[in-house]
Amino acid sequence: MNRYIKNIKEKSQKYETLIQNISYLSVLQVFNLILPLVTYPYLIKVLGQEVFGLISFAQAIVGFLVILTSFGFNLSATKDVSVNRSNPEQLSEIVSSVFIVKTGLFLLSFLILIILLLLIPQAEGYIALFCLTMWMCLYELILPVWYFQGIEKMKYITLLNLISRLIFLVLIFYLVNSPEDYLLVPLLYGIGVIPSGLISWQIIRRQNIRFIWQGKKVLNKYFKESLPIFISNFSTTIYLNASKVILGIFIGMNEVASYELAEKLSTILKTPVQLIGQSVFPHVARERDLNFLRKTFFVSSTVAILILVIGISFTGFIVKVTGGPGMQNAALPFQVLLFTIIPVTISLFFANISLISWNFNFEFLKLRIYANLLYAILVLALVLIDKVDILAMSWILFVVELFVAVFSIFQCSGKGINFLRRPVKTIL
Repeated sequence: MNRYIKNIKEKSQKYETLIQNISYLSVLQVFNLILPLVTYPYLIKVLGQEVFGLISFAQAIVGFLVILTSFGFNLSATKDVSVNRSNPEQLSEIVSSVFIVKTGLFLLSFLILIILLLLIPQAEGYIALFCLTMWMCLYELILPVWYFQGIEKMKYITLLNLISRLIFLVLIFYLVNSPEDYLLVPLLYGIGVIPSGLISWQIIRRQNIRFIWQGKKVLNKYFKESLPIFISNFSTTIYLNASKVILGIFIGMNEVASYELAEKLSTILKTPVQLIGQSVFPHVARERDLNFLRKTFFVSSTVAILILVIGISFTGFIVKVTGGPGMQNAALPFQVLLFTIIPVTISLFFANISLISWNFNFEFLKLRIYANLLYAILVLALVLIDKVDILAMSWILFVVELFVAVFSIFQCSGKGINFLRRPVKTIL
């Protein structure tokens, strides 16, 4: 018995940082789980399904610009920070370069939004809503999650995120009381982000990290390094966010609201798996330990299966509590989207973690481009046969995620990093 306890203590000490990061991320994600469950029923009731769908439509449009602003640095910069965590001079270069590039991309995103507002008929009369929804891009710019994830000090970003979300939660119930208050929803999100971002940069400055203007050559290096990840992430965003845009154009905002609820609920339930992936990524990128990767994959898969069983069993209750009786048409799409947790878990470990950690960025890019092409073909087929609805769009997403999972396994096998094979050796 004592030997068993000693073994547990040794393993706990070995992965102490990892356990701490998972703990902090868990606290944050639990709050993220609660926040929509609290605010969605209230917003749907106060704003109405049509207005709520309009807000979701704006978020889907801006979601594409979020990918442009983040530009894949959530993976590439996290890896660079993790590898150079003991070198303040190199960290200063990374932090400075990433912030400079992202600032330029943020300004470009605003310009693109203005052009889109002139082209999208559904945006007419709602320019202020779309502009305020750009808080999502501001979040990507001023909250350096990638840095804290890279140094594996997630307690800072967890506390800051909690502060911003608590500010939003309090103000949303206090100020949003009628459909006319719909502009306050994106505005209050933004208000919560700004102080958290400013505090996070103060923490970075106190860690001996200096902001230094970088030359064109250095900026170009980080830009090129992250470009394949950006393209792949943008491709992923197309088949994740485009469904709401397509539903808004071809059917209406009520359907967008129902799909948003189904998609958001499924995303919430996937967060435990995602946080495990976020926590282990810096370790895997630095150590390239396939044995460790295999163990965490099996843990994540077990968690995914449990979530799937629970989610399917309580679908009616979950949808009713979060969306109300008028949103029951979101139940079936929610179940279909929840089934994607299995292929998403597979692709998270084989694609997002393995391919990026072993610098197979181009293979990661190809995977996402092929997935995007498959999505476009399936959506075009639905449009041609006039079968666009929220259930059909949900099934398309499941098929695409399944394709990504299978193809990522083949890619890793071809590169010799299939961690499911035995015996497993660490590849340098």
